[in-house]
Amino acid sequence: MRQLRGVRGQVSERKISSGVGDGKVRPRWIHELLNAPGNFRRRIMFLSFRRIIRFVGFDGARRYGACLAATHYRLAFGTRRRCMQGLAAFMGREVSDPKVATTLREAYRVNTIAALEVLSMMECRLEAERMRQRCRVDGIENLESARTGKGVIVLAMHAGNSLLLAGQLAEAGWPITVVYHQTRMQSKQFFSTGLPRYGFEAILANEGFIAYARMLDALRKNRVLFAMMDQGVENAQTGLMLRFLGKDMPMPGGVVQLARQTRAPIVPIVTLAADPVWHLEFEPRLVLPPGGTVQEDVAQVLRYMETKIRTRPELWSWPHRRWRHFPVAEQERPAPGQSFRRNS
Repeated sequence: MRQLRGVRGQVSERKISSGVGDGKVRPRWIHELLNAPGNFRRRIMFLSFRRIIRFVGFDGARRYGACLAATHYRLAFGTRRRCMQGLAAFMGREVSDPKVATTLREAYRVNTIAALEVLSMMECRLEAERMRQRCRVDGIENLESARTGKGVIVLAMHAGNSLLLAGQLAEAGWPITVVYHQTRMQSKQFFSTGLPRYGFEAILANEGFIAYARMLDALRKNRVLFAMMDQGVENAQTGLMLRFLGKDMPMPGGVVQLARQTRAPIVPIVTLAADPVWHLEFEPRLVLPPGGTVQEDVAQVLRYMETKIRTRPELWSWPHRRWRHFPVAEQERPAPGQSFRRNS
């Protein structure tokens, strides 16, 4: 894979002004390097990880992922500091508490392994038997009982590799639709060509209204829609300002709005363990209290996810920039609505 050339290939070569009043016109990739070094650095990291996973394959993701995570944890001083501050506040501990560092270090390891596994799965289709070997799935009866003709929204979180679970469902004949987010560091074809290898219908969340319309259509066709809502949105105007994991941030409301509009049930999946293999479980469907507003319903879902993350904080992706970049809230405030009910 070309590295620097690969970056240039993904960024338009159209000439643009340097923006510094020097009268120079530069290629866009140079403009990004000078004005958005963070994006450029993440792009290089993505290409480097892609080269590594092509060499080591899916089976090497755990070994090399652990090494990469340990290196990243040691060298990413600013990121580690922000994550530890946020995690300590959420756990109710001091930043200097060894438990905070231990939890964050393990989160780096778990989610770096997951990221490398997903990279490998998008590069080359993983056989069905290997997906079953690498991921234990429990609670399938909760998904089966929830699917009554209106589709099902499977609520996943940034905790481990839930793509292995989705792949097993697709192999078993379930109609799976996966909603994904396109980041600046990824190639545009990364998910759009990788996801269909497993029989998934892929929906690009970045397309806004078009994506929402496609999600509606999937649910009306009684499909199983995999979606996430445990990170803040990039554009604050498109989110609901709520507290999540000790931070006030604009949170996505699309999943809840879909459930309200289509009456499709929300069935969450939780990650119970990362070793020796991934262990994921479908929980009973969530029941939103009647008469609530969209903001109250979203807050209920966030409280549910917080409860699960608090149980196993070492499995959640604390370094994710759409959480760590927001400041820790100064004081807790009561969340709208009441506790979640789940049907038995």
